[in-house]
Amino acid sequence: MKINFILFLITIFLFSENNSSFKTQLISEGFSQPLLVRFHPETNAMFVVEQTGKIKLIENNKITTFIDLSEEVWKGPIPDERGLLGMALHPSFVKNGLFYVSYVDKDNFSVVARYFYDSAKQKVDLMSEIKLFHFEQPYGNHNGGHLEFNPQNNYLYLGFGDGGSSGDPHNNAQDLSNFFGKILRIDINTESGYLIPKSNPYRDDQDKLDEIWVYGLRNPWRFSFDRSNGDLYIGDVGQYLWEEINKISSNQSDINFGWKIMEGNHCYETKACNQDSLSKPIFEYPSDASYAFSLMDINQNNVYGCSVTGGYVYRGNKINDLGGLYLFSDFCTGKIWSLNPIKGITNDLTLQLLGNKKSMISSFGEDIYGELYIVEFSGSIYKIVPSNE
Repeated sequence: MKINFILFLITIFLFSENNSSFKTQLISEGFSQPLLVRFHPETNAMFVVEQTGKIKLIENNKITTFIDLSEEVWKGPIPDERGLLGMALHPSFVKNGLFYVSYVDKDNFSVVARYFYDSAKQKVDLMSEIKLFHFEQPYGNHNGGHLEFNPQNNYLYLGFGDGGSSGDPHNNAQDLSNFFGKILRIDINTESGYLIPKSNPYRDDQDKLDEIWVYGLRNPWRFSFDRSNGDLYIGDVGQYLWEEINKISSNQSDINFGWKIMEGNHCYETKACNQDSLSKPIFEYPSDASYAFSLMDINQNNVYGCSVTGGYVYRGNKINDLGGLYLFSDFCTGKIWSLNPIKGITNDLTLQLLGNKKSMISSFGEDIYGELYIVEFSGSIYKIVPSNE
């Protein structure tokens, strides 16, 4: 990993001629703290998830409210991490109208719920809600909340942070009797509720939760599956020193990513630790920026960041130079990088994609064609497009 970081330091200043082949294009703006975009599997219409409780739909150059959960979700002043955090459309959404949302409610409970969209009436049936998960958060941060379907098996994956505070005071991420600091995997192909996949590692262990797939995470804010092979990429937000990108293949499970034994590739709070059973990041970078400075719109040009935003492996057809590269960002500095997951080489794409614009990137998006989007917390959505468009 030291080699990877040295390559990062070198290539962050380099920009090949090929990288001049793309830019960003503004899609829409004026959203209220957007955290995520999703796409209709048939029409490619865009859903925009707002932390404040609404999901907007951009279709035929019009913006409408798809669902309003403002009365259900936690509301707090920025930089509160709670609210409406995630959304995923059922793989058969076109036929069954089912979709899933993740939020922290007014009582500080994490909720994952299923809803039905009535295509005949062209509206969501709010009475159709079925809550799949409902459990209390011990603190007000590290809520996670991301939802993602794996295109290889159509299981639903759910990410939750370690429960919050600082330094995981209850060692939740290493405790397999709770959901904190984990990614869960469930089978939603049932009339109500969910099933436990037979290959879940703790399905038959009475002392561990059946839903857990992998653990040892601090706050897996955004994760995604490579649509070409099902590999999982996780952007796990660090404590004070290191931000990390983790990767495992789609058939791996029972993986311990190490928090809070380790932060990145480094022992946490101790000089030595047992690393034998831990999965190491494929990439890390220093957590050396100030979250407070980012909220005050103070430029932090000479630092890397303080809160990683996981992205996607580019599998679109329009930009050959990005093919097979994993794009990710940092929320605090707005810097965007590409990572070659095989060679461990990164390129800084910030100037190319955003210029000198100060950004707080809350998420990336991937449409049905594999093209990528950038979600700015300030309210704008951009698409990464060829430079000649």
